[in-house]
Amino acid sequence: MTALVTVVAASVTTFVATNVDDFLLLVLFFARRIPTRQVIAGQYLGFLSIVGISLLGLWTAFGVAHACLRFLGIVPLLIGIKELLRIHIYRAKAVARPNMGVLSIAAVTLANGADNIGVYIPFFTITHQRLWLVLTVYAVLVPLLCFAGRWLGRHDAAVGAVDRFGHWLVPLVFIGLGILVLRLR
Repeated sequence: MTALVTVVAASVTTFVATNVDDFLLLVLFFARRIPTRQVIAGQYLGFLSIVGISLLGLWTAFGVAHACLRFLGIVPLLIGIKELLRIHIYRAKAVARPNMGVLSIAAVTLANGADNIGVYIPFFTITHQRLWLVLTVYAVLVPLLCFAGRWLGRHDAAVGAVDRFGHWLVPLVFIGLGILVLRLR
């Protein structure tokens, strides 16, 4: 039972850490009053693409010796360090236009998902025996992310607060995950 709780907690953590920036995009999409169905469909399509690419990376990783897998932790570690270095100049930019369609939103989600892929491949590798649970947790969290983005996208004061403090969470969790993966034996 403890292993399942650990996988669920790690799944929630990786999802939240890799989707803070995506959450900001969702808030901006909804703040621009893009129809809810288009935003949610685009989010699902983009996120499914990210997971699919990560699964391809996972299958590739199985061809690598187990002792080398821990070095995949370098990817989230470097992403976290890079984001910490850029944190003072980073500002979320509204990429949405009122006439954005499902495919445009999916493309923005996918383009914004490089950090997700960089974290998901090593995470899927170390949790491959419980991958069904990881993917189930992600499937539950995507609509919650959309709902929260929609809710917050209707509160202008909250947009500034999320933009100001949300950037610290992402790099710190990436660095922590990178260190965790590097320490695997």
